[in-house]
Amino acid sequence: MKKSLVFLSLALITGSLNAQSLAQKVLFTVEEDTVTAEEYMAVYNKNRDIGQEIDPKTPQEYLELYINFKLKVHEAKEMGKDTMPTFLREFRNYREQLTKPYLSDKDVTKDLIREAYARMKYDVRASHIMVALPKNPTPDDTLAAYNKIVSLKRKIEEQDAIFEEVAQSASDDTYSARKGGDLGYFTVFDMVYPFETAAYNTRIGKISDPVRSQYGYHIVKTTDKREARGKIQVAHLMLIDNDKTTAQQKADVKKKIDEIYAKLQDGEDFRTLVKQYSEDKTSVPQGGILDEFGINKMYPEFEDVAFALQDSGDISEPVKTPVGWHIIMLVDKIGVPTFEEAEGQIRNKVERDSRAQQSQVSVMKRIKKDYNFKEYPKQFERIFAQVDESFMSRQYQMPSKARYADEVVFEFAKKQFTVKEVLEVIVSRQSRYGRGGNLRSQLYRLIKDFQEEELLAYEKSRLSDKYADFRMLEREYFEGILLFDLTEEKVWRRAMVDTTGLENFFEENRDKYQWDTRYKLYLVDAVDKKTAKKASKYLDKGWTRVAVMEKLNIDSKLNLNIDSTVAELSQLDAYAELVQAEDEPGRTDILEVNERYKQAVILAIEAPRAKELSEAKGRVISDYQAYLEKAWLEELRSKYTVSVDQDVLAEVIRELE
Repeated sequence: MKKSLVFLSLALITGSLNAQSLAQKVLFTVEEDTVTAEEYMAVYNKNRDIGQEIDPKTPQEYLELYINFKLKVHEAKEMGKDTMPTFLREFRNYREQLTKPYLSDKDVTKDLIREAYARMKYDVRASHIMVALPKNPTPDDTLAAYNKIVSLKRKIEEQDAIFEEVAQSASDDTYSARKGGDLGYFTVFDMVYPFETAAYNTRIGKISDPVRSQYGYHIVKTTDKREARGKIQVAHLMLIDNDKTTAQQKADVKKKIDEIYAKLQDGEDFRTLVKQYSEDKTSVPQGGILDEFGINKMYPEFEDVAFALQDSGDISEPVKTPVGWHIIMLVDKIGVPTFEEAEGQIRNKVERDSRAQQSQVSVMKRIKKDYNFKEYPKQFERIFAQVDESFMSRQYQMPSKARYADEVVFEFAKKQFTVKEVLEVIVSRQSRYGRGGNLRSQLYRLIKDFQEEELLAYEKSRLSDKYADFRMLEREYFEGILLFDLTEEKVWRRAMVDTTGLENFFEENRDKYQWDTRYKLYLVDAVDKKTAKKASKYLDKGWTRVAVMEKLNIDSKLNLNIDSTVAELSQLDAYAELVQAEDEPGRTDILEVNERYKQAVILAIEAPRAKELSEAKGRVISDYQAYLEKAWLEELRSKYTVSVDQDVLAEVIRELE
């Protein structure tokens, strides 16, 4: 038994070593550019699931696509695209985004996620009083605001002043002050983190200690806490009525929504009426159903009515919001998700939220430890002694002979920063820090910020060496951005501006671009057969569609709609069944669809014919782009030498399969 375990361990170790050694082997080269097995296998595995659904590729087949990609990358480098300032600037921006997950403390993030989930189970109602701070407060501003908020709290607690009255008279949040400071119910992530924490951690009826946010100082009174409403899913039928709607249109819309509601009261099907009348085109295909939502995600008028519905299928009266009139039907009330269901979404919010600063503090401690960071407070004093009050008016100039110039202020990873270097940084950054307040505290903050920036910059520079997955992502973004401009130049833009080339391509491939039989017609959509017949008769007599609708919509705006179009059968949806049965102009039969009546009035039938370039331009441009790319790749294949190590490829295929 022991011998079997030893052999198993050896087999596992050997397999691991083989995989390791394979990863570093060169699979293919494009001239002097090398692609390792590790890189290729990572890219293939990343894309295989997507490709499996659309166009599955074997490792051998995908290799040809990747070689094509690398040929373009090599060409871009040969042209110097990777040294262009615009490229370098864009890549730096993307790389900065990539570094963020690697500069957070996963343990701290986990704690924040668990805390957020616990709060998600409850909605809290709170009121507050705020003393605002300017955008860049001085220490005096901060102290004055703090003293004021403390005095307001003392006034309430010691002098029996009523919180709501103090909020109305003293709070700088004028919106909530009008309501005695009341903010209504909210849940996790609805407020800034320090405020949220105060609201959730303060007992009902009590007032928090002063809490600071980016807006100022607050005292928070928690007034209620309830089990979370969770989320809700509803369907709605909407008619547009916004700030661009005229007075006459508003009257028509109100009349129309009332007529629709009356139909619902008479038992007509909600989803059918949505398909017939709703002007929210994105939700119509789903029968008006919207994505599920929680509190504070919709217009308050909409949300209050939606959450008041009790049972699935309940329908509201028409409700007005800034975008229009709605009739809302409850689909489902959804409870708070399980932790497993919510974890990913919470993580994304935590990483974007101000609470992420706690993780950043932890990361900075780790970085300092990893790189043996040391600072020497004695040198801080020597720096302070060489900076006068001119710094506060942004006019400080460094002494021509700085004292202790070569003394080390802080160091890490064999990098040292001297008194002279820090003084130079103070000169260059004084415009950002010399804005009133205490000279010493401003200088101290400047130096500390400089330290952290240098530490972070060094850590970011080493991410490619420390993490294989970061190295892969970095390369992917580098090459993707590099190729975008070149492909636009060689293929996409060229197909748009090379009119002669496009015209020649069209002439050589004209037989690919053909019209099927097309119909010029009116599409009648009526409330009943009688109205449909009347409409088609008026159209036969030469009335315009607008005139016909005005004539037959006097009693109800829902009676009739008429569209005009020129289209092939495939573009006619429900009308195709009617039109395909006709071989000459005239009225078609009437078809019932969703309890509405459809009829087409065919004005002309156009026989199949070849399209002109102007009629097929979109598709021709797309085909021309494909042609240009194919020609470009053939040129690159002949221009550059590609060499594939077949032995390594065989190993890679065995590993991937």
